[in-house]
Amino acid sequence: MSEGNGALSDEARQAGLEFVVKGMSCEGCAASVTNAARRVPGVTRVKLDLDAATLRVVGTTDVEAVTTAVKNAGYVLERA
Repeated sequence: MSEGNGALSDEARQAGLEFVVKGMSCEGCAASVTNAARRVPGVTRVKLDLDAATLRVVGTTDVEAVTTAVKNAGYVLERA
């Protein structure tokens, strides 16, 4: 069960977090977003689809941590 502080249940961690990435238009952008997400503590897997502009993150992290890391890299995430 998800808690109000953004923590995820074991089931949600396994399913992952899905996002739409705004402002990403090239392979360099994709690498920046992927690297930012991978550096978030607790992230175990990152899958980015440049053509669909989607990001999937798996691990023991929360939405805020991933969103902030990618924002600091210059991009905007929205929950898919």
